[in-house]
This record gives sequence, C-alpha cells and structure tokens, in this order.
Amino acid sequence: MNLFKMVHQNEFQAVVLAGGKGSRMTELTAGKPKCLLPIANMPMIWYPLKLLEQSNFAETIVIVSDAVKVDVVAAIDKLNLTIKTDVIGIPDAEDIGTADSIRFIHDKIHSDFVVISSDLIANIDISETLNLYRKHNASITALILQTPKTPEDFVQPGPKSKQKPERDLIGIDRETGRIVFLASASDFEETINMPNKLLKKHSDFIVHSKLLDAHLYVINKWVLNFLIHRKNFNTLKGELLPYIVKKQLDKPNTSMDDKNASVVKMDIKKDIFQFAVEKPLDNLIRNMSAFNDHITDMDDAYHGDIIRCYAHIINGKCGLRANTLQMYSLANAIVDKWFDLKKDEVSLSNISPTATVKSSQVQNCIIDENSLISEKTSLKQSYISNNVIVNPKTRISKSIIMSNVTIKERCVIENCIICNDCTIEEETELKDCLVGANHIVPPGSHHTREVLTDIDRLMEI
Repeated sequence: MNLFKMVHQNEFQAVVLAGGKGSRMTELTAGKPKCLLPIANMPMIWYPLKLLEQSNFAETIVIVSDAVKVDVVAAIDKLNLTIKTDVIGIPDAEDIGTADSIRFIHDKIHSDFVVISSDLIANIDISETLNLYRKHNASITALILQTPKTPEDFVQPGPKSKQKPERDLIGIDRETGRIVFLASASDFEETINMPNKLLKKHSDFIVHSKLLDAHLYVINKWVLNFLIHRKNFNTLKGELLPYIVKKQLDKPNTSMDDKNASVVKMDIKKDIFQFAVEKPLDNLIRNMSAFNDHITDMDDAYHGDIIRCYAHIINGKCGLRANTLQMYSLANAIVDKWFDLKKDEVSLSNISPTATVKSSQVQNCIIDENSLISEKTSLKQSYISNNVIVNPKTRISKSIIMSNVTIKERCVIENCIICNDCTIEEETELKDCLVGANHIVPPGSHHTREVLTDIDRLMEI
C-alpha cells in the first residue's frame, strides 16, 4: 500500500460547504436545496463526499442551512457511503459567506483541514494535492483543474444567454508553483496592474485565465485562527485567499521585538504574522536540509517566507463547479464520462427495483424509485428521478426530470429540465426549456428555449 496516499487520522479534517442557496441558478433552487439538485440522479452533494471517501477520509463536517438540515441528512443516509458525516445546520446560512461558515464551526476543527464546495463535480484523487501541501508545510494549497470542454452539440435549456462564464485569474510562479496572484477577471476591465513588489520577487510567473479554481483548499490551522480573529472576511475565495496570497510578499514586523516600540501604533493583535508562526522543529529541519525551492540565487529556501500558497494543477482530467444553470446542465450532459455510475454500489442498475417500466423503448436512461413509465412511451438519454409518472404516447429525450413530476399523454420533451412537483399536461411540446418547481404547463402548449415558472417563486424575500 502506498503510505503517501493515506490520510492519517487527525492529520486532516474535511469540511464540505453546502449552505449556498444557488443565487446564480434560482430557476432550479426555488424548489430544492442546491446541494440536493440531481446530477445523473445523484444529489449534488454525493460527488464531493465520494471524492473525500475515495481519498481515504473517514469522516467530514457538512455545513448546510439549518432550514434544510433534515432533508440533507435524509438524502445522505440513502447514499450508502462509508464516510461519516457530521451535518451542521447554520441559521440563515444562505445569507452568510463561506468564511463566515468556517468561522461558525471553528470549535470543531482541531487540525489542518480540507475545504471543498458541494458543487464540485470531479472524479479525481486529491492525494497529490495533500502531498504538495505536506511537502512545503504550506499555508494554503489550492486544487486547480482544466476547464471542461463543452460538446459541440450541447444546448443549455432556457433562453440563449450572452452572459460570459466567470473566469479566475491565477498567477503561478513557473519555478516554485507558488500562487502569487489570485483574482476574478470581472474585477478588471482591460488591464491588470501588478504591484512592483510582486514583480520584483517573482519575475517569472504566468497568469492563467483558462484554469478552474476548484474551490478545494488544504488550509493550515493557523489560517483558521487568523480567520476567527479577523471577522471582516466573509468569503474564502473572494476575500481571505487573495489576502493570504498577497501577504506572501510581506515579512514579519521586526519592530515587534523592540521593547520601546509603541504597541498602540503597531496594533499587534491584527498582524497576520502573530498567527503565521512556524513550528521550531520545522524550521530546524529546513535549516539542516539542502532543499531549496529555487535555483536563481543562494537565498534561504522559500526566501524565508513564512506564508506560502501553492497551486496543484491536475492535468489531463477535467472537473467543473455546478454553480450556474449552464454548468449544472453541462454536468448532467457529460458526468457519465467521468463516473461509472452504472457499476457504483449505490446504482447497480439503470432502473430502480421499485420503478415500474412498461415501455420497451428506454435507452440509456436512469430511472429512480417508485417511478412509473407507461407503455407506448419512448425515453432516450434522460434522467428520471423518483415518483415520476410518464403517461402513454409520450417521448422524452436528453432531459432531466426531477422528483414528483407528472407528464400526461402525447407529450414531446427534448433537452429540457423539469423541476420537482411539476405537471406537464397532455399534448405539450417542450424543446430546450426549463420548467420551474410546482409549475403546471397547460395542455397543448408549444415552447422552445423558454423558462416556464411562476415569477413569484424566483423572487428573493
């Protein structure tokens, strides 16, 4: 057994952030928590939990909104995963940031830890990410993925959107692999002004705009201690991480050793280097070692930096974050190429034993428990959730049908997302459409590239 692939007990804890309300995909989340949206008929949260389980994590903390905690616990209990989950409900979790969520549960974190977003869909091994963190005793190590390629025939249900996908700007030092710059492309108009201090210290780095920050971070315990103290940070990706990355350029304030220095002026309590203190043994080992992370000079390893952030880029494998309608649709379109769900222990067959399928024209579909597929129906390349009723003489292709949906006779549904508790009346034709939760589509309706929903359900209260 490769010992480097094992996660030793108490070395790392894991935290799954699943409290987000899906503000960029409200058409889907108006009737179901984002972390429970089905992707290939598996709740979204299954994917990060499975990733942690495959990486030998025995347990994890799952942060959710207190309002949906019961639903999330019930859904996880059905997944037959071996990883133990401690589901923590946070009041008003939808309205607080990711850093706030971590701060809320800080008393449960006693070691370095891994944070992973519930919308990360990737079948990868993060052992090398952990090894990179271990190798450099890093402050933060971020997992970076290749941006997934969209199939040429992929069409997102709903109106054509001109909205550009969110892009990360990730500056990585060529020689050391250090993250030296981190921002969102939306923060800049045309040009990016780099600080002279950065250009002087890291003269050879690349700013990547086509890589994906996976929102999986290995974080040193001292960063959490700092986060607890500095309550002005609300988010990890947007606020805390760029701050930590920028602080790599600074050095501890040596004036703190001056007994005559003014404590009031220095405001020592807010200085990050009061938290970023290396263990004496780690410093001794490095001083005795010949290791150096650079060859351009004879300076000490890491140039004496106490704060060190790294990027682990996984090449040749793709992943995505299902945090927009487009990415959610894409995940359902290509996830079968990343996961062998047919052979997984939670999905031994495409059709649940409790489903009733009377049609002989079902191709490449997954049909969940207690669903009824009538005779004289045709289903192709679709995901049918639980308690769905499909009446005779109906054709469904390349679609996602969520739970408790009723589709009446003689309907044609192509490349659509039908959210939970909908009713599609007879002789309806839908192509490239999204139907919101609890919506009733009148009989004989014909719609193409539309969002059909009650506008009141999408309004934020």
